[in-house]
Amino acid sequence: MKKIKNRERSIQKKFFVNEKENERIKLMMKKTGINNFSTFARRACCNKEIFTLDFSEYKNIISEISSTKSELKRIGNNINQIAKSLNENKNNQTESLMSDYQNQLENLENKIQKVVQYISEG
Repeated sequence: MKKIKNRERSIQKKFFVNEKENERIKLMMKKTGINNFSTFARRACCNKEIFTLDFSEYKNIISEISSTKSELKRIGNNINQIAKSLNENKNNQTESLMSDYQNQLENLENKIQKVVQYISEG
């Protein structure tokens, strides 16, 4: 590369991309109407604020959601068992199953409210 005196930008930056990334760059250049890659790269790199997200504080929320998901699965299985039992034979066990189901739903509702409260408090 030949050196041009009094060049405004004298530092060259290089990087490698794969085919998919290259096609995406070409597409974005076409969409923005920028034909010069240096101009496009400068605008893409310098005109945007770069920030990082720390999700470590959300680990408790993710754990609660995972726990809630497991409980929902178990409740769904219980509902299927209750429906099967009701369809197969009408006996006094239905009242016990429904009571157990109601308790599980109330427990789940309390957990969901705790998660929502945790999220809303920040």
